[in-house]
Amino acid sequence: MNVALSDIVDDLGTSLTGVQSVISLYALVVAACLITGSKLGARHGDRRTFVVGGQIFAVGALVTALGPTLPFMLVGWSLLQGAGVALMLPALVSLLTESFTGAARTKALSALGVSAGIASGVAPVAGGLISHYLSWRVSFLLATVVTLAVVLLMRREAGPEPSRTRPDRRFDNLGALLSAAGFGLLVVATLLAGRYGLIEDRQDFQVLGVTLLRRGQVSPVPLLAGAGLVVLAVFAGWERHLIKRGRDPLVRLVVLRDRRIGVGSLTLVMLFLVPSGMLFLVPVFLQTTAGFDALRSGITLISMPVALSVGASMTARLVGSGRMTHRTAQLWAFSLMTAGCVAVAVMFGPRWDVSAVGLALTPGLLLVGFGRGMATTANDLVQSAAPPEEVSDVTGLSRTATYLGSSFGVALAGAFMTTTLLLAFEAGVKDSTVLSSAQRQRVVQAVEHQVQVTAATDDAVRARLASQGVTGAAADELVRVNAEARGRALAVAALGMGVLAVVGFLLALGLPRGPATPAGPAVPTARPPA
Repeated sequence: MNVALSDIVDDLGTSLTGVQSVISLYALVVAACLITGSKLGARHGDRRTFVVGGQIFAVGALVTALGPTLPFMLVGWSLLQGAGVALMLPALVSLLTESFTGAARTKALSALGVSAGIASGVAPVAGGLISHYLSWRVSFLLATVVTLAVVLLMRREAGPEPSRTRPDRRFDNLGALLSAAGFGLLVVATLLAGRYGLIEDRQDFQVLGVTLLRRGQVSPVPLLAGAGLVVLAVFAGWERHLIKRGRDPLVRLVVLRDRRIGVGSLTLVMLFLVPSGMLFLVPVFLQTTAGFDALRSGITLISMPVALSVGASMTARLVGSGRMTHRTAQLWAFSLMTAGCVAVAVMFGPRWDVSAVGLALTPGLLLVGFGRGMATTANDLVQSAAPPEEVSDVTGLSRTATYLGSSFGVALAGAFMTTTLLLAFEAGVKDSTVLSSAQRQRVVQAVEHQVQVTAATDDAVRARLASQGVTGAAADELVRVNAEARGRALAVAALGMGVLAVVGFLLALGLPRGPATPAGPAVPTARPPA
């Protein structure tokens, strides 16, 4: 739905930050609940868990499609659809992990990534067409219908399933609460980074009308992130305590001692973080700077998922046949994504003519997409390391890593963009020779208290200025300053994603150097009869 951001903002009467928050909160809910969802699949059966998750997801999509305001989207998309995915995704990955072995498993798990790539390739264009000719709401109505159809098929195929744990043992409710709270605090911290700043508080931080931190003090971002890490440390201690007492923990964290799982999960965070950030930045640029509608934005973005599909298919064959190691695939993936981020950042620069920007962005998007495609075998690396009794533990941790990456990517890209945008706009206003001293002072004060004034198209900024009685040369100058600041901010944010891709490369160096799983017969392992 990134290509329909402008349509959603206009239809719901909200802001870009509001929609961005819904997208990020969706990833937050999924990341916070994936470990719990994986455990429920181990206790009650993966097929049954998938069906329940699909039903919740379908209800959420329907609420989002029919909701008149942003809070309805928050409940339907962020909460219900997020909870549904948290149940469906680990169940699906566990089913694939247990159904195949060797090269067949590599192909199956990579095929999951390829399917996601094809879907993401069709989605921007389909979403653009639907939003352009019908409404963005139709996309969620279609999601409801398709999900219910899949649920019906799964119910027809469902049979007796053995439980990987004893369902009569007490469920780790405290562990579920601690894990959700810890991951939740981490993502909330990133959500607030764009408004309050990463280090220094740009404005008063209030909760329920009470000012907790004043402008100029430390930002709430590092405080909330630190609190999240503390809660996760408590969660880890609680899980170890349960194991020592012979009880059933939510997740056995000892699996992280295996480098394929521990380092592989960290790698997964970065593999999802970078493309997610770029998929947020590019539509913002196309719609606020180049003036593209949802359809043209979707057509521009299609090169990225197409490249993802090609890269995933090629790498799955190489790794499955033993001609490439998982480590080599991830190193190449991060290298290509770094180059792609830099290429896109160059085109974001304010000095370029945007008339042909859609075509000019294609090389960078192809590099990011192909790199992300090569990275799909990381799922096989992590999942294949788990013995059958630990599949749910590894699946919960690895899926949490991917959705934390997605959430961090959108939030950090937005934080980089907004921070640079404000700084560049204030600097441009202060350096302006057109604005009077009094005008410069009023504008700077307005920006400090109204973050969204400059996070808009030129037409939106001009309309906002006109509503406040600012016209003529002063309005033209502020629109110009805003356009230059916006281009610079997007370029810096894209470069920030490139730096994070380098961090991912350094993490991938810690993966085992061993050969890929040798090719084997592409047949499923025996499963209990339905």
